[in-house]
Amino acid sequence: MTNGFKWAACLLLVSAQAAMATGDGAVDWVARHAAPMPARAAADLSDAQLQAFGDAVGPARVVALGEQTHGGREEFELRLRLLRYLHEKKGFDVLLLESGVFDVALLQQAMQRGEKLDVLAPGNVFYMYSKSDAGRGLLRYLDQRQAGPRPLLLSGIDSQLSGGLSQRELLPRLKTWVSNGEADWPLFERLAAALFALDRRAPPAAEQQRFDALAARLRAKLCDAGAGDGLLCRSLASLQAQAATLWRGDYQRDHAMAENMLWQLEQLYPGKKVVVWGHIIHLARGVKMDEQHRFAGDILGEKLGRDYYVLNTTALQGSFLEFASGQVQPVPPAYPRSLESALAQSPADFIFLNAPRPMQAGVAGLPARSMEFGYGLPAGSASGLGGHWDGVFYIREMRPVTMER
Repeated sequence: MTNGFKWAACLLLVSAQAAMATGDGAVDWVARHAAPMPARAAADLSDAQLQAFGDAVGPARVVALGEQTHGGREEFELRLRLLRYLHEKKGFDVLLLESGVFDVALLQQAMQRGEKLDVLAPGNVFYMYSKSDAGRGLLRYLDQRQAGPRPLLLSGIDSQLSGGLSQRELLPRLKTWVSNGEADWPLFERLAAALFALDRRAPPAAEQQRFDALAARLRAKLCDAGAGDGLLCRSLASLQAQAATLWRGDYQRDHAMAENMLWQLEQLYPGKKVVVWGHIIHLARGVKMDEQHRFAGDILGEKLGRDYYVLNTTALQGSFLEFASGQVQPVPPAYPRSLESALAQSPADFIFLNAPRPMQAGVAGLPARSMEFGYGLPAGSASGLGGHWDGVFYIREMRPVTMER
């Protein structure tokens, strides 16, 4: 678990007493406005059933499909069904995935040459996406779409460069931009290798300063709009964010994530409609430690406004695979007078609910699951449905993914 997740776990705590204090008016509003979608599995949801979600997205250019955990089977399957709907029916042609920006760029190039993402992904794409049975459903769909007239383009957003492609190919590419006789390059290579391995042991301050100085010289070349290399510019910036986060405890992972996404939106895919796939803590609006340590969704929400639509997923019961420990964990019981208990009044296995506009105070204060299916974002007008996310998909029964390779 990264420093950001540790902090988020501390932030996302709320008492059962707060849930009990929520008024019945908000619960009644949920019952009136929820859109139940009877289906045995997410793959069975029809386009007609998903129209309520499509109408809620409206003209937004960027749709973030958030997950509370990386290990819930129905969460994967539902978001894959929503991705199919957005791509095949709503004109979204780019997927930004929570995985390394450099690694996934090279994988996209390989896919365009006819190679299979499902084969290449292990060791290069976040393991919960590349090695779980449910995650492989996403990889296979991407492979399938490559052969069609409208391929679904793929990019990575994460500033954590821990994939095999980063470890093998990033430094040789950066070296071609290094001035002849650069004395600090061997030190830079050694420290970068430790960052690829997510080694938290901080090197001596003098070595960090030399690393930072060479990185700054390289970025001046790589980030030049006319003569630079955009992918290497963002990859080096991501490596620097790793250094700040791992060596100095200065959490910059999400700032670099947001900058990676904005670069892709503006430079790689101008005018294209984009889906983002990742953990809700990275994608939700308004989540930050302070103004210098903001999560990516907070920055994107500020930059993009209503062009950014955030969907959260939630669950009533069942279990999931907790990604850090590899252990199956139960979904805790739903709080009384919570969003989940209100939605559970319907027997439907899937329910979509869009936030009211303008937001109603009672609904904003309704406790809702926020991370690892726990309750936690602080109650108030800026929290949960309508504050941190624009809509929510409820799943009645969650099962864990299986790690199969």
